Amino acid sequence: MVDVGIEELKEMYGRERDPDVRERILMILWLKSGKSTYEIGDLLFCPHSKVVYWKKRFESGGIESLRTRKKPGRPVFIEKNAEVEIRTELSGRDYWKTAEISDMIEEKSGIKYTRRHIRRLMHKWGYSLITPRKKHRNSASEREVAEFKKKPQRYWSLSRRE
Repeated sequence: MVDVGIEELKEMYGRERDPDVRERILMILWLKSGKSTYEIGDLLFCPHSKVVYWKKRFESGGIESLRTRKKPGRPVFIEKNAEVEIRTELSGRDYWKTAEISDMIEEKSGIKYTRRHIRRLMHKWGYSLITPRKKHRNSASEREVAEFKKKPQRYWSLSRRE
C-alpha cells in the first residue's frame, strides 16, 4: 500500500467533508489495521468488490485518488451571460411559442436545442406551458379565433409560483 500512516489517515478522515471520500478513507484505514475486504464490506453494507476497487485506486494514486473524478458527459452549452440575456428578453413578454424561444436561443448563443430540451429549460427557468381552453376561445374576437385556427400553438408563460 501507499506509504500513508494510520495517524495521517485518521487526521484526513477528520478534516474531510465529502461523505463519499470519508467512507473511502475509512476503508483504507480498516485495511491498514488488518481487516479483510469482506469484513469492511459487511461493516459498510457494501459489496467487497467496492472495497477492492478503492484499495486498488489508493495503491495506484494515493490519497488524492480517493476523490470523485469529474463525470464525463455533455457540458452545459449556454454561457451564463447569454442565459441572462435570453431570460431577460423572455420576461419582457407575457407568452412565447417554443419555436420562438428556440430561434432566440440559437441567435444569442449559437446553440440549436430540440423542442423537448427547450421545454426542460423553460420549466427549469420557472415557466409553464399554457394551452388556450374553450373559455379563452369564447372571449376572443372573431379575428383572433381565425388566426389561432390557422396554426394551433402552445405558449410559455412565466409561472406565478413563489
